[in-house]
Amino acid sequence: MQAAPQVLYPLGSDRVWRLGAGLLLLCSLAFMAVVAVTHPDGRLVAAMGVLMLPGVWLLVNARPRRDMQLAWDGECWHLLGPRPFSGQLLLVLDLQQALLLRWSPPFPESAPDNLWLWIEKDANPVIWMDVRRAVYWNAH
Repeated sequence: MQAAPQVLYPLGSDRVWRLGAGLLLLCSLAFMAVVAVTHPDGRLVAAMGVLMLPGVWLLVNARPRRDMQLAWDGECWHLLGPRPFSGQLLLVLDLQQALLLRWSPPFPESAPDNLWLWIEKDANPVIWMDVRRAVYWNAH
């Protein structure tokens, strides 16, 4: 089996991310409004608001990082930007046209831990398949 090629991929394309986040927020608020009208108990609406907090946290922390690039050198993943560092990627969600990845540094004190990275095919369609190969190659 041949190793995945080296790639350098820009982060920051967020068209699908904004669309999905907006749709999720709109649907959640509509559902909460329906529940508030049909069941006027404020505790239920408050509980639903609390249950939305993890989703809001993910939306805030998984924003595209426009000043960084994701690099695979054939052995290790690197985030290149103002302060470059190495780490590991975990594939969380594959939508064929976009990937949600979780970044973990090898040593927590060396870099921010557990960054969420959203990459889309539109950022560089020419090497999109190479990026996907590298992500899946590294996952095994």
